[in-house]
Amino acid sequence: MFDAEYRMPEALPALPDDAEDSHPRCLEMAETMRDLFAAAGGVRSRDLIGAGFTWAEIVEFRDAAAKRANAASVREIHSRPDMVPDLIAKACTPLPHRPPLPRDTSETQALLVDWGRYCTARAALVLDPWAGQRERCLTVLASYLDRLPIFPAIRQTVIRKVETSLPEASQ
Repeated sequence: MFDAEYRMPEALPALPDDAEDSHPRCLEMAETMRDLFAAAGGVRSRDLIGAGFTWAEIVEFRDAAAKRANAASVREIHSRPDMVPDLIAKACTPLPHRPPLPRDTSETQALLVDWGRYCTARAALVLDPWAGQRERCLTVLASYLDRLPIFPAIRQTVIRKVETSLPEASQ
């Protein structure tokens, strides 16, 4: 008369929403949902049944498990501001998508354009090292650094370190 996998609602424990106190099957369903979503781009009831969950478990835990899966999948990333060694390292090996950004600096379009100009000048210098190109590279870097809220001494330190890392230019 009763299906072996059917559980009576009054027999279920009432558990709080804290992760430590959640039902183990709810936590397992949340992880399964994350895996299914990563693999297929969505989660269907038949996928959960195929993963070994019963209809009763799906009805009972679906909303809480989906909420947990979503919370576990979203990750906020806060990057720390670049310190002087970071400024030097990023200027010595420039990447267009990773501009040096010290504290109190936000990525503006003007900053990104200047950083892109420096990356382009640096790439041109690597391909064809000559004295004019080397000077242009340092001038464009100085222009970018002028936009940052850093002390002039730090600006000069970064330029000196980058100058020593540049390829030697032919006359």
